[in-house]
Amino acid sequence: MAFPVPYRMCMDILLTHTTALETLRSARLRRRLERRERCDARVPDRAPSGEELRAFIAATPELARASLPLGLLVTRDAPRSRTKLAHTHPSPAELPAGSAFEVAPGVLCVSPEHLPAVMAPSLTDLELAFLLSELLGLYAIAPDLEKGMIQRREPLTTPALVLAHLDALGSERGTDRVRRALASACVQSGSPQETRLSMRLGLARMRGGYGFDVLAMNDPVAVQRVRDAMRPGVRKPDILLRAPDGNGRGVAVEYDGGDHNSTEAHARDAERHTELIALGIDEHIVTARQYHDLDYMDDLAEIIRKALGIPKPHLTRAQQARNRQLRQRLYKELELIDGVHWNGRERARGRTCATPVADDEWDVVPVDAYGV
Repeated sequence: MAFPVPYRMCMDILLTHTTALETLRSARLRRRLERRERCDARVPDRAPSGEELRAFIAATPELARASLPLGLLVTRDAPRSRTKLAHTHPSPAELPAGSAFEVAPGVLCVSPEHLPAVMAPSLTDLELAFLLSELLGLYAIAPDLEKGMIQRREPLTTPALVLAHLDALGSERGTDRVRRALASACVQSGSPQETRLSMRLGLARMRGGYGFDVLAMNDPVAVQRVRDAMRPGVRKPDILLRAPDGNGRGVAVEYDGGDHNSTEAHARDAERHTELIALGIDEHIVTARQYHDLDYMDDLAEIIRKALGIPKPHLTRAQQARNRQLRQRLYKELELIDGVHWNGRERARGRTCATPVADDEWDVVPVDAYGV
């Protein structure tokens, strides 16, 4: 593929951290990323000069739009650099095969499999799971767009590809946390709000979730189509929950965002609801207003629990109050994670300073506590 650059730069640069994430969200590169193009990368042994970096920025649309300073990987022996244009981050000189994606000649970006590993040390556990959910999902956050995202046809990566990359990295810092975070990340989520809703439903109760077993997100379910002579068709529920023994009635939960407001959308929602009910799958629709209402969500969770045949936990009043506090905290923290400002550790430190009890903070609790 040809790139419109005036000349070949004298060195390569390797984008990382939020600069890499912004690049992976590029609409211009979307098709290539969905095809999961990868390349090998040699980590530069020095930071580019200001003149070299300005040439890269002028020649590469993604860098021209990127937030400054740019994040760049360099070898651990390379001098550190922190300027208005770029901050460097240390890396092993040798990375596994396929650790990068070519943006333009001389401009490489860490792959969707490598990005969580390099960002893990600076993220809370919940932020890391949220980041993974985007890379494993069907959306890319785009704050400058009206909907706040673009849709993907395919996820940028899969849990299996991430795990294989972590195995190839060995004992590098951050790999263990990414491996554990995969247990709570959402796969094939269709939007950031679906991710938030799925996490609230699926995270363990000790972490503020409702502890349901999330079977799938946006996976096809074979139905008989209403208004189409009952011909075979498929529906893709936002979130599909299952009973612990796998034998109970399924429950689908649909997030009703702004794109469900038209008359046509209401008609489609009604048809989908009827088709899923005919299969024995209860469907519940959560509007934006209901999502923000903790009392409503608690009552909805009770209805889902009964539908899935899950025994009611025997809790004291103090335990019930404590769990509600955790649910409220999870809701608030998810609202603050916007996929742009990764400052959860600052919030966690603030809470720790204000409260001597630290075992509730997102960044000090093992990620496997989020599992069901």
